[in-house]
Amino acid sequence: MNKITVLLDTSPLHTGSQVRGIGTYTRLLQEALEKREDVTVIPIQSKEDVRRFRKSATGYDPKTTLIHYPFFDLFFSSLPMLRKFKTVVTVHDVIPLKFPEYYKPGRKGKLRFYKQVFALQSVDAVITDSKSSEADIVKYLKIKPGLVHPIYLAASPAITPQSERTQQEVSQALHLPEKYVLYVGDINYNKNIPQLIKMLKFIPEEIHLVCVGRNFVPQEIPEWRWIEAQIALSDVADRVHFITEVGVDAVETLAAIYSGSVAYVQPSLYEGFGLPVLEAMQAKCPVVASDNSSLKEVAGEHAILVPPEAEGFAEGVNTIVNWTKTHRQEVVKAAYTWSQEFSWTKVAAETVAVYREVLNLS
Repeated sequence: MNKITVLLDTSPLHTGSQVRGIGTYTRLLQEALEKREDVTVIPIQSKEDVRRFRKSATGYDPKTTLIHYPFFDLFFSSLPMLRKFKTVVTVHDVIPLKFPEYYKPGRKGKLRFYKQVFALQSVDAVITDSKSSEADIVKYLKIKPGLVHPIYLAASPAITPQSERTQQEVSQALHLPEKYVLYVGDINYNKNIPQLIKMLKFIPEEIHLVCVGRNFVPQEIPEWRWIEAQIALSDVADRVHFITEVGVDAVETLAAIYSGSVAYVQPSLYEGFGLPVLEAMQAKCPVVASDNSSLKEVAGEHAILVPPEAEGFAEGVNTIVNWTKTHRQEVVKAAYTWSQEFSWTKVAAETVAVYREVLNLS
């Protein structure tokens, strides 16, 4: 079998994106591909790296070499117009196009958008995270359906259920409340954080909300102002806790926060995938999620799916609170088993299958 050489753009690992989903995807994909014997991964960060490879590569064969851009920015020039290799691009989602009134690119952003879409038309394959995203990429970016390949992601295998002792140690270190509902992620409009905060009005007062993410800090953006306004309107300031110092490499700490929570809630109006849902399942934490987009695919039958409104999230949480200990154990065990159906070994295998199709290799 021909061995494939992949020039993988790892620039997200050297920017602010390293702590976001794009960085996680790039890092875990690289690690999974490097474990395979049929692929040689060459990390690149710039056009200069590509040129150096062309000049220095011995035995370079264009029939078995391609470049993979593991991200695609709608409003910034992340995809070169001219390329010397067969090209695969991962487009995680088109959320800004779903909610244009909340993601305004400006004049320069619009020009770059048209340039990006034009460049995308000539790539050899597009990978995306879900069937939901596949449909939207075809609809909004006008990519031929046959060129788009949905490949489900997976949580880091390092996220595992943590012992009660570890949970207590992490809880003490981070000053977590005794009982809490958890959210992990960003504060973008589609994350629907105000409704998550409003949920507190409809669940028992002893249950607090813990939000983990680097962007849960005061800042001059509309999203933060909405959060502050909702906290004030709902009068729940003493029940909302922001944890901003847990990095992407602190997997044991994150896993302990998941394991110690009453429930994990994914309140999004839309997700390209929704990785925290699987992370919670791996840590044996029950999940409540919005009944929309890719979340239905990721959750399967192992989360409580509700309308993306405060009352819906509260209904889901209250259902979990009223479970018996035995029923809770049964649910989280089944969800854990489901989460193991997703793996980075599978992600790598399906990604390599796309590479081979692009290169016309059997």
